[in-house]
Amino acid sequence: MRLTAAVALGLVANACVASAAIARTRVAIPDFQIDGGPPPALGIQLQDGFVLGLVRAGVQVLDPIDTARRLDGHPELQHCDASPCLKAIGQLLDVGYVVRARVDVAGNSYKSVVRLFSTEGAAPAALPIATESKSCDVCTVAEARATMLRLADALRAHIDELTPPAPPPPPPAPPPPPRLIGPVLLAMAGALSIAAGAAVLASEGSCTGAMCSENRARNAAGGVLIGAGVALTVTGAYVTIVRSRGADPVTGVAVAWRW
Repeated sequence: MRLTAAVALGLVANACVASAAIARTRVAIPDFQIDGGPPPALGIQLQDGFVLGLVRAGVQVLDPIDTARRLDGHPELQHCDASPCLKAIGQLLDVGYVVRARVDVAGNSYKSVVRLFSTEGAAPAALPIATESKSCDVCTVAEARATMLRLADALRAHIDELTPPAPPPPPPAPPPPPRLIGPVLLAMAGALSIAAGAAVLASEGSCTGAMCSENRARNAAGGVLIGAGVALTVTGAYVTIVRSRGADPVTGVAVAWRW
């Protein structure tokens, strides 16, 4: 039972550490620009493919709509890559990275470029910390969307390199010390019961005249005390030994009585 509890605590600790590591990887996309006059539905498909690629890699993403909503009232931050702007965006949106994407569409050809900025550190650089680009010549919409998925995977690799590793999980709590006070007291009570039974048997019976009558009630009481004392002493000593070895006393006592 104690081993199972320790394993469960370890799994919970590992899950908490993993959740904390994922929670730190938050990305905001304030800009997803599409040039070339494509239909709006195409722009939605490309943007959705890029966001999906990040999300399936374990990144928490604020898409352009959510980012614009949260930056409402701060227009000076929406197209600013300077260090103060990046810090302000990171604090306002609680994100560690900002991604700006641009897709140039020429007929059925697509060229996509994404830039990754950091919002953390003593002085975040105004230049992007990573840039990725991919092209798709004479592609269908589905192929262009798949290109955006691969672009997100490439960007995620940079995020993994920049994100500090999660701290190791804390060691499991040591098992509680064996509880030996109860069994020891049980053994002591058994010893006292044996002593009391022996004292009763050793006492003199009642005598009348020249004959001494045997006190059967005294013998019976003494025997009961001694028998109960032996049972208590054996049980207490056995539970004490079992607990001192870290085993289950209930199972141990059951086996002992069956034996």
